[in-house]
Amino acid sequence: MRKKFIYALMALLTCSFHSCKDDEVAANEDGTVPEREFMTMFRKDHNTGKGDDEPYASQVENLNDIHLRWYGVNGCAGYQIRMALQPNVANGAEGWETPGNLLVDTIVGPEVLELTFKDLEYSTSYRFAIRTLSTKGEGFHSKWYGYGDGRHWADWFGLDTDLRYNTPDVVVISDITKNSFRLNLDLIYANSGDPGDYMEHFEVDDAGNFVVHTIQVAVSPTNPDGKVPDKWKNYTVTEEDKAKGYIDIDGLDMNTVYVVNAKNNNVKIPVDAIYNTCTVRTDGIPGDPIFVKHIVDPNDSIPGAVEYDAMRLDTVLSNYTANNELVEGTIFELEGGKAYYFSNITNPTLCKGFVFRTRQSDLEAGKGNAKIYLGGLSLNPDGTAASCNFMFGRQPQAGEADAPISVKSIVFEDIDFDCPLATNFGDTKATGNYFANMYSNGMAVSFSSFEVRRCTFQRMVRGFIRVQGSKRKVFEKIIIEDCLFYNCGYYDNNGRGYAWIAGDGKDPKSNVFRDITFRNNTFFDSPRTCLFSDNNKTLAWPPSVKYNITLENNTFINFSARSPGRFLVDMRYLPGGSSITIKKNLFIQTCQAGDTRNMYFGGMDVRELMGTGPREITFDIADNYSSSSDESKQFDDKIFTSGAFSAKKNSAGAFLDYTPGVINGAENLVVSVGETPISPTELMVDPNPPYKEGDPNMHETTTERVLNGLKYNKTDKVLNHEIYTKGIGDPRWR
Repeated sequence: MRKKFIYALMALLTCSFHSCKDDEVAANEDGTVPEREFMTMFRKDHNTGKGDDEPYASQVENLNDIHLRWYGVNGCAGYQIRMALQPNVANGAEGWETPGNLLVDTIVGPEVLELTFKDLEYSTSYRFAIRTLSTKGEGFHSKWYGYGDGRHWADWFGLDTDLRYNTPDVVVISDITKNSFRLNLDLIYANSGDPGDYMEHFEVDDAGNFVVHTIQVAVSPTNPDGKVPDKWKNYTVTEEDKAKGYIDIDGLDMNTVYVVNAKNNNVKIPVDAIYNTCTVRTDGIPGDPIFVKHIVDPNDSIPGAVEYDAMRLDTVLSNYTANNELVEGTIFELEGGKAYYFSNITNPTLCKGFVFRTRQSDLEAGKGNAKIYLGGLSLNPDGTAASCNFMFGRQPQAGEADAPISVKSIVFEDIDFDCPLATNFGDTKATGNYFANMYSNGMAVSFSSFEVRRCTFQRMVRGFIRVQGSKRKVFEKIIIEDCLFYNCGYYDNNGRGYAWIAGDGKDPKSNVFRDITFRNNTFFDSPRTCLFSDNNKTLAWPPSVKYNITLENNTFINFSARSPGRFLVDMRYLPGGSSITIKKNLFIQTCQAGDTRNMYFGGMDVRELMGTGPREITFDIADNYSSSSDESKQFDDKIFTSGAFSAKKNSAGAFLDYTPGVINGAENLVVSVGETPISPTELMVDPNPPYKEGDPNMHETTTERVLNGLKYNKTDKVLNHEIYTKGIGDPRWR
């Protein structure tokens, strides 16, 4: 490749980069080093302007090879190139100068202007740094290109390898105990459900079985102090094992995460020699709940912590995750009426099951819920809230196989969650926070359950629960019960952001909606895209993937009313065999006289059944009621501006002829106002939002106003109305 001089560009960019620990040499008054080498850069669209497909661009090749190319500097001594995983150097220079974070640290000669790293981990984010070396030695080398923190394109460089080809699940874990688990071998090719490319990538012997020679068991970086008996570190699979169909892996530490690989030794490339990778946490002996006594550090370095009288929880969770003496499922009890927080420095990761709850004796004593602040105690330099959110799973660590993370139950009970300084679109700049999100390059995850009960949520602006990335995400069960949502959203003028439960529609075996229940909750005037959405993707779902959604006894007040196209259920394509239950919900639209705000409301956008499962769907819809301050909407089904459940197109009404289809009949799809309509102000003490259209606070309210204003009036009209007599909506307001 021809060397290039681009002095003007180099001089311009050199001004915007920082170096780390350059040796001291004589410098000019302005701090520059005379005769220092020009800083080179990796070639990419941001500095070539030719797009990422130009012939000399740095790029990913063959799924998991990375080919780097950089600009040449005449007369230099060579180039030093470093490679690391994105999470380890995401915060800039300090991460790059920690030797354990580096996967590669190499020097090439001055004539070398390209370098290829072959056979890397699939679907993994890598970062790279480079500097030009001077013939004059240390102190005259260029500054590093690539040491930035990722917030500005000019000072960092990264590439993501592509998703691996389809992989058969030849090993499956069961029978987990404190010190062992059973590794089931499923080697028969005919039973693999080959999507069409297994034979291209995996060896099958003459007997029709996938070829597996060894099983490798290792401790996960989650708990690096765990032990593995030497026998299992590189175990040779015997014919007896294959005949039995399983191997009992024993002698393990309790409450420890292990990573298991099945390997074909005929394949010389390590990442391709592995079939599916499994993770498993051994059981432990449950201990007593751990009480986290509220102690505020008067010298806390996190701005706002002392002012909010909040105790830091970061180390409590991170220490628990790494400690194999604390059993998964450990209960942490917080002090009622006291404030705790997670800082915005690192998003807290959810990769080991636990329970966080307010201590019951404090609740009984009337102290109220403990508070957890997800950041939002101070502002960033740009004036935005310094927020954080829980993260499902985590990013891979250096040298770690990208194995799925198996988590038991995550449970939150009797906690008030908030991000105090978060702002919505009405405050000119919305905070991009969630309750729980996921890294785009996060590892695959599975959760036994994710449960939230008797909690309140304020100022989760961009989303509530969101998954993303190319890896598989499976939630066996999600339960949201007896919760209160207000002052959440809106992220843009149309009230978007992400759905309350936002799937990504990436992997056909992912399933966020396997068994999800929203029951006895209230949503007050919190604009967001939809309640449930999987990004409206259609995938080749296998028969095992079905959605089962239950929405019961919830009260929705002005649900996503800012603009059209915001549905409770926004899933144009569903896996065959899915079911949707929507029963005894109360839909309210209300505002003060003279408030001209939009009042849109969408019920459902469901169009087709897809995947390889049966062409069946079950709609269990009945006893849903509405109340509106708009007299024109005080009629059955008039609460909807689009997507009524009864609609004969793109909704449940279109599936009346299916078997089982709509099991309660067409008449129960209609949302009723009752025999005599009742207005919101007749039903409740003071349900109207306190601010009108045009006020930047128009979607905000106070806790006192919600808790007192939504209580039912004890009039004859209320007590005799079907909403009351049938127990419709959130029961707390009765």
